[in-house]
Amino acid sequence: NGLGVWTVRHPQIPVVTILLLVRCGSADDPPGQHGLAGLTADMLDEGSGDRSAIEMHEAMARFGAVIGTHLGSDAAIVGFTVLGRFIDRAMPLLADVVVRPALREADFARVRQLRQHRLKQLLDVPGAIADRAFFTLLYGDHPYGHTPIGTEAALASLTVDDVRTFHARAIRPSGATLIAVGDCTHDEIWRLADSAFAGWQ
Repeated sequence: NGLGVWTVRHPQIPVVTILLLVRCGSADDPPGQHGLAGLTADMLDEGSGDRSAIEMHEAMARFGAVIGTHLGSDAAIVGFTVLGRFIDRAMPLLADVVVRPALREADFARVRQLRQHRLKQLLDVPGAIADRAFFTLLYGDHPYGHTPIGTEAALASLTVDDVRTFHARAIRPSGATLIAVGDCTHDEIWRLADSAFAGWQ
């Protein structure tokens, strides 16, 4: 399906860190929809398929893993660290989070509200205000000219359908690389990824 896989083996440490890097970041926000990529990234771990967000995190917690997401200007990263013996159980959950997120209306409303509150809080943080002004002055209307969190007006106008459309367009295997470091082999990770991400088009 085009997904690239990189591995670095370190058998002395009995854990594996898995990162899925997708070449899509805040610079890919459509005009007038600043913050859409960040909102989409925040929605990934809010449940998958029939699982709620709580059920998804409980499933990861059973073997000591926590899913984390990060979004920059050019890429989104989703990943976790887990004991090597649990990697076969964790990989399918990572695939569910990235490929098959639930993207439910109720979760969207809650996550968007959290981001709106965070944006208001940042108005009282001098460093955040300076960063925003700096990027705007440096890049102007270029896609790098806005921060991943977006703007109040843009966030207020976004809908869950915008998130679903962006996810379908931007989160694709041809722009993704799976990185594994720790107590694993390339063949093992390749086999697990091939199974977990099968059918991702």
